[in-house]
Formats: sequence, C-alpha cells, structure tokens
Amino acid sequence: METGRAINYAVYPTPMKPGETKQTYHVRQIYKTTVRTRELAEHIAKYTLISIDLFKMIMERLKMEMAEQLLSGHDLHIDGIGRFALQLGTKKRQDENGRWRTNIYDNPDLLNSDEVTIDGISFVPDKEMLKLLHSEKRMMVRHKEGYNQKVDREQMVQALSDICRQQGCFVRQDVQWLFGVSRFRAQQLLKGLVSEPKPLFARERHGTTWVYRRL
Repeated sequence: METGRAINYAVYPTPMKPGETKQTYHVRQIYKTTVRTRELAEHIAKYTLISIDLFKMIMERLKMEMAEQLLSGHDLHIDGIGRFALQLGTKKRQDENGRWRTNIYDNPDLLNSDEVTIDGISFVPDKEMLKLLHSEKRMMVRHKEGYNQKVDREQMVQALSDICRQQGCFVRQDVQWLFGVSRFRAQQLLKGLVSEPKPLFARERHGTTWVYRRL
C-alpha cells in the first residue's frame, strides 16, 4: 500500500550500445511533485522559529554567494550537505545538418579560453546527508513501466504552462520529473511540442541546455 513516505519508481529499458543483443533494465524514481521555495519555506516556518521571509532572504543570499564563490575559482563545501563545483566543458557548434556537436580536439593547444564553457554544477553529498537518507527504511512502490507510460498532451501542456507562469521557463528534466519518463521519451515529447504547426512553446539554447518557454 502506498503511503506519503513511500518512494515511487518505475522500470525503464537501458539504451543498448552497438553490438549488444540482450535488453537490460534499470529503475528510476517517479517524483510526486516538485517542492518549490515557497512550499519549503512554509514547511520550515511551521516547525521552527525561521519565518518565511527570513528563509527566502537567506536562500537568495546563499544563491548569490554560491555563484560568486564558484565563479571566483573556488569549490564550495557546505557542512552536512555536500560539495559543489563547476563542471567545465567545450562549446558545442552546429554542423551542416543543424545538429549541435562538441568538437574533437587532437591538439591541446586548440583548447584555448574561447573553446571552454561552463556546463553546469556538480554536487557530491556529504556522508551526513547520505546517512539521513538511509536512516529510516522506506517503502518502495513500483508504478507501471516507464517505457509503456503514455503522456496526455493536454495534461502535459497544462503542467508545463503552469511551470512557465511560476518560473518563466522549463527544461527537459522537468518533463522527466513530472511524468516519470526517460530522457529519450522527454526529448521526443518536447520535440513534438515545439514542431507542431502552431506550437505553444519555443526553445532556445543556453550553453549546453535547451530552455523552453510558453509563446
């Protein structure tokens, strides 16, 4: 029986590499909802002396400090939570078919500063955080297989429109989290949305990430 403390998951086929003949499978969590800053602030304010406004002010200051420290060449370790560090990569460019590809460099001297970009942020949790995650036994509830799961277009449009109203845009991972689909399936769904005769959403590339907005 599913409870509020249960962890929901679904089974997905693992993409097969060239030459592989046997299909294998893996599990992935299905997220119930996305807890946003306001909800987290309300929850913390309910059980502590920290007000909603104070929590939001601290989070805003923490965001700015983290960005400043990372962009100043430091990694950042928050005790009990984990370590944050920039992930660097090389810029992608469009080929003759319009696909974005990463260059292959056979000469290290070509990897000058114009070729390097920030791909994202890596996070390594502290042992203390991992201990909290494993401190209690959780019920694991299996949902129907992710590769059989269908996503209703109207439901998807409504959910993604809500995200756009709340935060202005969304990315592929939001579709994965909302509907419990694989990365490949999320890419298919988004490609369909932006290529419709009268699309409701448009996308633009920010670094190595496609960002989607409501038209």
